[in-house]
Amino acid sequence: MLEFIKSGFLFIKKNPQILFSLILIFALPVSLYFNTFLTIQALQKAIDMGLQAQSITISNTLGALLERDFPGKGRADQPMLQKTIDVLAGTAAPDAAPVAPPKSNVNLENIRVIVKEGTDFKVIAAQDSSEVGQTLDLDPSLNGERVIAIAWANANDVLAPVEENNDKFWRVIKVLTDKDTHESYGLITADIPLRETDNLITSAVIQAYVILVASIIMVLLLILQHTGLFAFVSRTQNLEEQNKVKDQFIRMAGHELQGPITNMRWVLEALQEEMAASSNDIQKQYLERITISINGLGKLVNDILEVSHLQQGKMDFDPAKILPADIIAQIVNNVKLKAEGKGLKISFAANDFHYYINVNQARFTQIVTNLIENAIKYTPAGEIKVSITAETGRGRCIITVQDTGFGISAEGQKKMFEQFYRVKTQANAGIPGTGLGLWMSREMARKMDGDIMLESIERMGSRFFVYFPLCR
Repeated sequence: MLEFIKSGFLFIKKNPQILFSLILIFALPVSLYFNTFLTIQALQKAIDMGLQAQSITISNTLGALLERDFPGKGRADQPMLQKTIDVLAGTAAPDAAPVAPPKSNVNLENIRVIVKEGTDFKVIAAQDSSEVGQTLDLDPSLNGERVIAIAWANANDVLAPVEENNDKFWRVIKVLTDKDTHESYGLITADIPLRETDNLITSAVIQAYVILVASIIMVLLLILQHTGLFAFVSRTQNLEEQNKVKDQFIRMAGHELQGPITNMRWVLEALQEEMAASSNDIQKQYLERITISINGLGKLVNDILEVSHLQQGKMDFDPAKILPADIIAQIVNNVKLKAEGKGLKISFAANDFHYYINVNQARFTQIVTNLIENAIKYTPAGEIKVSITAETGRGRCIITVQDTGFGISAEGQKKMFEQFYRVKTQANAGIPGTGLGLWMSREMARKMDGDIMLESIERMGSRFFVYFPLCR
């Protein structure tokens, strides 16, 4: 465990940017918790303030309704008080009282009218008719009833939170005072239950904490994922460093190999000239094989260097407006002798193409030359047809290189543009190649907003399509 913690600190030290991510990961659940806590407190406060405001209105309304039937000390009309309370409680018809009940969305419970007889407080009308005539128990443990005594003593209306029998409510107390002597002669009390409010708050609390727990779980999963991501970042950095070392090695090895290959060519050419008159057919065949091998090795080194430059973004792709038909005609003319040397007919159809394209001329020449030379290489007999047409509706040109060569199987076509892939058959077994030309050609075309596609049938030939957007 200690080693794990130590390695973790070392990793963070090497990658200080990860420390910020870790702080965010741990700060998120903490902030969510406090946000939930403060939101619940704000909700509770808002509900309490709303109930208090309603309670004041209810207190004044109760006073206005019941004071008509209890205008002064000893002048209580108990039957009418009871009828009004019954109407307010919803247990009697509204026309049973001299005034209509107020409209409110607050349920009232335990409505009572109370008077003081000596030192006792007696109920003279109540929502619960069984309480009428009873004397209140003012034991201090019954805090709700103690509030009644406090309100009478201070002759002030009271709004107090009360909890009795695990039930919470706000108790509203309206003090009835004599207008002349300002003495208290009666109390009107009512309870506003908090069951629905508590249920609402409890539901909100449960939802909030469920969301909080879910968020914490997601953050923990994120931490686990982040741990894997740290390892991925480390591996990525190692791979990048390894790729840099690999590219440097390839570039260095390629340049170092070019010198010996060039020297071998010179020596081989000198040897061929010296032995031209005295060598027999077998010796000439050996020298020819050596020449093919050296040329193939030189081509492989050049291709690997170009692949390295392409992958590192060091290849020039600066575009320029060119007339592709003119360049293709020149390429076809340059390879005509090679094609005719194999007994192949090669032709180019410009199809009255007079549009410009915006590409790098050197890369464009390299792509088209590679496709045409491949067609010549893999066509033992027949002809090579090169053409260019314009699809003005789609804003692009299509360069087609068609041959009558070996053709490529459906399976081979799927891998044809992969690095180092070559279709191996008995027919092409002796043809040299690196398997990089088509991959490089397509990559270069795509970097210039173009592409290369292939159609082929075995033993009937292949047709390559090169697409580039036309200049507008």
